[in-house]
Amino acid sequence: MTYTIEAIELYVRETPPGRMPFRLGRELDSDVPPVPLTSPLGHVRLVLSDGAGNTTFGCAADRLSVRWLDKREGRTRKRKLSELVPLIEQARDVFVSQQRFTTPFEMWRRCHPLIEEAGKARGQEPLTSAFASALLERAVLDAVCRLEGRPFAGCVHDDRLGIEPGLIHRELAGTRMADWLPPRPAERIAIRHTIGLDDPLDDADLSPMGRVGDGLPETLVDYIREDGLKYFKVKVSGDARRDVERLGRLWDVLPKTPQTAVTLDANESYDDLEGLAWFVDRLESEVAGLFQHIVWIEQPLPRGLALDPAAGKRLKRIAEKKPLIIDESDAEFDAFRRALDIGYAGTSHKNCKGVYKSLLNYALAGYHRIRGRETVISAEDLQNLPVVPLQQDFATVALLGIEHCERNGHHYNYGLSMLSAADKENAARYHPDLYVKRGDEYFLRIEDGYVSCDSLQVPGFGVAAEPDWNSMLPMRRWLGGVVG
Repeated sequence: MTYTIEAIELYVRETPPGRMPFRLGRELDSDVPPVPLTSPLGHVRLVLSDGAGNTTFGCAADRLSVRWLDKREGRTRKRKLSELVPLIEQARDVFVSQQRFTTPFEMWRRCHPLIEEAGKARGQEPLTSAFASALLERAVLDAVCRLEGRPFAGCVHDDRLGIEPGLIHRELAGTRMADWLPPRPAERIAIRHTIGLDDPLDDADLSPMGRVGDGLPETLVDYIREDGLKYFKVKVSGDARRDVERLGRLWDVLPKTPQTAVTLDANESYDDLEGLAWFVDRLESEVAGLFQHIVWIEQPLPRGLALDPAAGKRLKRIAEKKPLIIDESDAEFDAFRRALDIGYAGTSHKNCKGVYKSLLNYALAGYHRIRGRETVISAEDLQNLPVVPLQQDFATVALLGIEHCERNGHHYNYGLSMLSAADKENAARYHPDLYVKRGDEYFLRIEDGYVSCDSLQVPGFGVAAEPDWNSMLPMRRWLGGVVG
């Protein structure tokens, strides 16, 4: 089948300020007080036709998360947004220029290197280029699956997307994606609740004047009681003494059950291996109960140091105590292999880094696992918001069969309040297992620590109804209002 891209349009859905502030790593020491931020959602609308005369839409979306993509000092949010949007526009132009294709994978293999080159020419981080490419990649996948009349998971299993693992990872030559995947997508996924550096653990952390008071849980203890949480992700700051002290407090309020699992995320905050080793050793000796429940430590080192082969010997000694995985460092397709070579156990899945990347990294992890090496493909993404970003990421996590994923947009944002009435109605109608109405608003449905997501198995990539484009702004016009 030959497919033709007829048009690609870019939109942004602005969101109200979040319920609570959030800090990353070293931001804890910033002189700027934390404030709730907005989370603008960049959207792609693609129109695709096939050789049989059929036409459909494809959609994709993600937070324009410049704080995470680009952490270089001295670059303001406005500057980073003013550079990110033109790169997304150039990614669109690349896909339009390669208008005709026979499989999405073949199309992506032509376009992705061109977008990487464009990002490099613009002085952008490789992670930012991967983000721009991934937005367009997902819109194509969504449209092709709609024309096929099959869910994303079904198209992957049936080889309808043309994915050839051996073209990216030589170890996988002669295999199909279905060889590495669970036989069917998961119907339930456990929520791994993120605990930010400023997030209140219990009522002692909240003064009456500091409460949001919107009827939703505000402290970690509230969430454990309300949602039945068993999995937790804890942000650490890179200040080892302060991190150990806070983790000790945290252990006082976490459920003491065999099922309790904790991951730590440093967001590149530890500058050197000595400091990281000291932190791990001190945590093991001072908070032994929590330490036993830690399943991995995510991206402890800055991306410029994390994959340095010279770090391998010391890194492996730290990894003997707890598995280490990369996240921000996973910007290019050889990153996971390089990480494995120097002692890391795994990497993260995030749709915003690329769906093909996640699928192929998952297969590469499986290749090493059957040869006796412990590997990890985690599911991360703090502020994935409804409808398109949240559901498409859940659809990938379900396909990969990952038991639990970081998901905390419902803590920092008020339900589906950022959506139009039409989008809310469609979410409730087509995805009732994911959303529940309380009062006048819809919220993510979390029961006993899990979300049910079988409704994602619809034609397309996890989204049943076309987004309400009229409720959004064209991306270029939106950018003018932000930076102009």
